[in-house]
Amino acid sequence: MLVIVIVAILITFAVPSFQWMIQKVTISSNVNTFLSDMRYARSEGIRRGGGVVLCRSDAPEAAAPACGSGFGPGGNGWVSGWIIFQDLSNDGNKNTNDPLLRVQAPIIAINSILGILPDSSSSTTFSFTATGRLRNLTGVATMPFGGDSMFAKTMQRVVCVSLSGRAQIAGDGNIASCD
Repeated sequence: MLVIVIVAILITFAVPSFQWMIQKVTISSNVNTFLSDMRYARSEGIRRGGGVVLCRSDAPEAAAPACGSGFGPGGNGWVSGWIIFQDLSNDGNKNTNDPLLRVQAPIIAINSILGILPDSSSSTTFSFTATGRLRNLTGVATMPFGGDSMFAKTMQRVVCVSLSGRAQIAGDGNIASCD
C-alpha cells in the first residue's frame, strides 16, 4: 500500500513536467521544420533566378494546392501547412504550370503559427528573388509558434524573417526581440 502511495505521488509530479517537455520538443521540431523550408525556398530562389514562393496553404496536400489568405482556418495561421513552388508567372499564386517544390502537411501538435508583418497584418506568402531577398516584405516579419493555452507564453518560439530573406529564432521567444 505504501508503495502505491509513493508511486502516485511521484506520478503527480512527473506527468506535468513530462507534458511540458513533450510540448517544448514539439514546438522546437516544428520551428526547425519551418526554418529548414524557409532556407530551402531562399536557396531555390537564388538557384532558379528568383520567383520561388513559400506560402501558407489551407490544403497543402490537395491535388492542386493553393496559397491561403489571412490567418487561415480557425485563425491559427500556418498550422494548416504550407507549400513551396516556383512562381513562373511572378503573380504570387500557385498556377497549374508552376512546379511544386515542397509540401508541408498540416501540423496538429501545436495550436498556432501566425505570420505577422510589420504593419500587424497577416503574412501568408514569402516570395524570394534571385538574390535571396524577399520581394513582398517591408520590414521584419515575425512567426510566433505557440503551444496550447496552458503553455502558450513559456513555450512560444518566434521566428524572425528579415527583408534579406534570412530567418532566425528570436533568442528569448519574444516578438520584440526581432527588431
